Amino acid sequence: MKRSLPLIIVSILLLSSCTANESVFKSTVPVSQPPPLEERVVKPPVEALPKEINFNVPFFVQAPDTDWSLPWQEACEEAAITLAYHYASGKAVDKEQFKNELLGLIDWENEHFGDYKHTNITQTAEMLKGYFKFADFRILDNPSAEDIKRELAQGHIIVAPFAGRELKNPFYKGEGPLYHMMVLRGYDEKNFITNDVGTKRGENFIYPYERIMNAMHEWNDTDINLGAKRVIILAKNG
Repeated sequence: MKRSLPLIIVSILLLSSCTANESVFKSTVPVSQPPPLEERVVKPPVEALPKEINFNVPFFVQAPDTDWSLPWQEACEEAAITLAYHYASGKAVDKEQFKNELLGLIDWENEHFGDYKHTNITQTAEMLKGYFKFADFRILDNPSAEDIKRELAQGHIIVAPFAGRELKNPFYKGEGPLYHMMVLRGYDEKNFITNDVGTKRGENFIYPYERIMNAMHEWNDTDINLGAKRVIILAKNG
C-alpha cells in the first residue's frame, strides 16, 4: 500500500492538471438572448456592440457515439450546419436526432454532390436549403473580425470553415483535421466563442480573434491555406 501511494498522488495531480487545462479554453460569458427583431441594426458601429455575447447553441460532437471511424471523422460540416440550423430555427434536438440528421445529410450529399467529404461553403449552404429547407441565410465573403461580431450582435449565428491544424486545438487527435468547420456562437473582448464539433470538449470553446481569422479557409483541392475566407450567416427569427 505504501508503495502505491505516490502513484495515486501523481494520478490525482495529473487528473487535476488536465481539468484545469481544459477550463482555460472554456468561455465564462453568460448565455445571451438575441435582440428583438425590431431592434436589430443592419450594420451597427463597432463601438456600439455589446462587449460580450454567447448564444445558447446546442452542442454535440461530430462523432456522437465517440466512434471516430468513417463517416464520423469527416462529418464536421454536417455537424456544424445541423447545430446552427436548430438554433436559428428554434427547434430542439437530442443526440439521436442529431446523429440521424448527420446520416441523412451524408446520404443527401452523396446523391447531390457525389461525395460527402470536404464540402465548401457554397455546398454547405446548399445543404441548409436542400436538406433542411431553411433559406434564411447568406454567405459573407472576406469577413473581418468586426464583421463577424456585428453579425453576432444582430442575433445571427455563423458557420465557418478552417484549415483545422492552424486552430492549434490541444484536444484534437494527432495534428488535427486538415479541414474543419464549426459554429461561431459569440465573442468576448479577446476571443470568439465556438461550438467546436471536432472534440467532445468543444462546447463553449474559445479561440483568439487572430487565430480564427488566420485559420479561416474553405476547402481548396490544391492547398487548404489557399481556400477563400467565407462564412454562412444564419438569421434567427424571433
